Order: sequence, then structure tokens, then C-alpha cells
Amino acid sequence: MEKVMEDKQTVCPHCGQSLNKWSTPSFNFSDGLGWCTPFLYVCFNDECSFFKNSWKRMSEVYGQEMGYRYMLHPDSGESSSIPTGNKSAMKGDIIDAISETQEKEELEQRKKAYQMLTDYFISEDVDSILTMLLAEDGFGSVRLKAAEHIGEIGDLHAIEALANHKFTNEVIQKRVNESIKQIHKKNFTMECPFCAEIIKIRAKICKHCGKELTE
Repeated sequence: MEKVMEDKQTVCPHCGQSLNKWSTPSFNFSDGLGWCTPFLYVCFNDECSFFKNSWKRMSEVYGQEMGYRYMLHPDSGESSSIPTGNKSAMKGDIIDAISETQEKEELEQRKKAYQMLTDYFISEDVDSILTMLLAEDGFGSVRLKAAEHIGEIGDLHAIEALANHKFTNEVIQKRVNESIKQIHKKNFTMECPFCAEIIKIRAKICKHCGKELTE
């Protein structure tokens, strides 16, 4: 199970200033894998040594007139950097300064969600895992893990619920698609290309629509 951030100081280690919650954009940086979280922790102190030195490094090493800010992921606690084109960029998406009480409550909610998911996985409670996965207001990282678990223990009845749900997060949708393929592979089944009903992969004629299938 993914690690949830615990006892992580929500301050920048380079300047000591409290981090801000920053709303993640609809597009992805770097590897394109997505954030799977509605916000990140980012240092917006323009005098931060990490931020100020980044401009020189990007210019000397990459020939780019840009810099980067210190970033912390709320679930894993992993730190990284996020690129920026100027001092004002990104600041319009600041949510608010981090409240210690609010932060503890959110981390506790994440831990509880992960624990519930772990319990469901151990008991092979597919329906409950599906419920967590389909909840669009749930924690993105928890839902991504739920999508993975569905592929591991899900059965054919889970496919219809997954196929009929429109996932707003592209990363989760991609993992769901992989899990559907995983379930089909375990059950030697596939989706009929004509009527979309589930049939045996060896079938020559769809038992639902009667169409002849080609290899």
C-alpha cells in the first residue's frame, strides 16, 4: 500500500517558509503521469535559495530562461521541483496557506481511506473497492490504488460498472482500462466489437448479437 505522508514538515527546507496549497493544473508536467491529487504543497517565497538558484542552473545547464519551485506531494511526502516561467506564474492557483489543524485532519482522512482500501483488498470485497474507485470526490491516489486492486481481484461483473463510468481523471481512467484488460485476460474473455457484450475469447459467433467474429 502506498505510503501516506506522516509527520512531514509543511515548510520549505531551503528557506523555512510555510508552504502553500497549490491547485494542480488540468495538464501534466514532466512524465505526464498526472498528480492524482487536487493540490500540491509549493514554496512561493521568491527569495528562497532553491527558487533563486534554479534560474542560474536552468540557464547554464539547459539554456532556458526559467526556474523551478520546491514542491511536496501531500500523500507520499516526496519532494521535487515544479517549473515556472516567471515569479508571478502559478500564484493565481494558490488555494491558501496551510492550517496545521486542517492538515492533520486531511492526513488522517487519507490514512483512514487507505486502511479501508487495504481491508477491502484483504477480504476481496470487490464491491466496496468499486465504490471507492467510482467516487469522483475521493482521494485521487486512493482511487488509483483501488483501480489497481480491481485488476488484481476483480471479476467480470466489475467490468460493466467500470466501462459505464466516465472518469474525470485521465490517469485513473488509463489504469482502469488496464485493469479491465487484466480481468478479461484472467477469464479468457473479451468485449464483442459489435455489441460490447462480454464473450469468450475463443468465440466465433457472438452469443448476444449473433455477429460472426473474425480473428
